[in-house]
Amino acid sequence: MTAQAGTIKGITLLREPFGGATGRHVAEVFVTYPAYTASSDTTTVAAVGAAIAARRRDGKTVTLKDVTQGQSGLQGTTEFFNGTLAVSTDAITGQLENSSGTEIDAASGVTDRPCSFVVSYLLA
Repeated sequence: MTAQAGTIKGITLLREPFGGATGRHVAEVFVTYPAYTASSDTTTVAAVGAAIAARRRDGKTVTLKDVTQGQSGLQGTTEFFNGTLAVSTDAITGQLENSSGTEIDAASGVTDRPCSFVVSYLLA
């Protein structure tokens, strides 16, 4: 298996705990991918926590906790989704899927419209 590296294109901070309380924060991360072959590739997006920390600009350390699928990406007329996602320390791993959850090829990558995933995290 080859891990195809996703490129972070943007981060939207979605939720902060209320009233200064501690708890989980939520961000949506937008990524593009190079060419992808369903039978032999996986996706990985490195340094997600570091990128969220840089976006926050508060000097706090981000610890990723959980991840789920966000918006679909687009290449030509084909929609792609981040699927089978998992947190791996400061990275997010997964695969590219269609709307029914089946892994599919992306011969030209996914660059016309980035895919996204939503990640929860803690601050220290």
